[in-house]
Amino acid sequence: MDLFELANNHHWRTGYGVRNWAVPAPAWMGLAGSGTATERDWTLYGFQTYYALLNCGFRLRPAAGTANGVHPVPLGLSRVYGQLAEPFNYDAWMRGLAAGRSFVTTGPMVFAKAADRWPGATFQATDASKDYRLDCTVRSEHPLESIQLIVNGLVTERFEPKNSKTASGAFANEVSMPFKPKGTSWLAWRCFEKRPGDRFRFAHTAPWYFEVADKPLQPRRAEIEWLVARVKEEIARSRGIAPDSLIDDYQRALEIYEQLAKSALP
Repeated sequence: MDLFELANNHHWRTGYGVRNWAVPAPAWMGLAGSGTATERDWTLYGFQTYYALLNCGFRLRPAAGTANGVHPVPLGLSRVYGQLAEPFNYDAWMRGLAAGRSFVTTGPMVFAKAADRWPGATFQATDASKDYRLDCTVRSEHPLESIQLIVNGLVTERFEPKNSKTASGAFANEVSMPFKPKGTSWLAWRCFEKRPGDRFRFAHTAPWYFEVADKPLQPRRAEIEWLVARVKEEIARSRGIAPDSLIDDYQRALEIYEQLAKSALP
């Protein structure tokens, strides 16, 4: 798999409407009910699933989709933007998406760099004393409620937005900080925008990757045990229904997850 749909067709412009339909979220995510009870819970359910896969070493790029024509989501509400290194055309945009030079949004526009490089970049972090400069700029229609730095799936920094009004009427926020990886890591930025009626919109960058020799990236035990359990459930549900080739794929996935579980973090 190459892509993970962080902004999806349940992020509606109308009121959040479909609850209790998904596989219940695991307890370690800390969500209400099944994880679909509220718009925010559903959003965080997707985020934390994505983070668990990234922590397993799968460098999935974030994507978006609307199911326009099926769900009450207008074309373009959930978008993924790609940063191009060449004039715009379809192939150039796809190359940007494949490289992870991107961000997903249901509203705010987030432009961020690590050491002056766009998302998707990989750094060989051989100097343990080196700091990498992180810069994040957000433009939004309504004031932001928070800007957060995610490292290996955890919120490591929260910033109180200043929400400076621009001449165009938008709200501007900028954050800069140093980052020093303690081991092989990935990081990403996310932000939440306040909306009337206790609603919100969000934006989320693709990750940057920092590789540190002899300090590999490891999933947390709760994450990997949940992934193992989910694959086992799908194998049991699919036997006698799905073709053998699909069961073989599930079985291979189970072997990979069980191997990763041997070195999981507490």
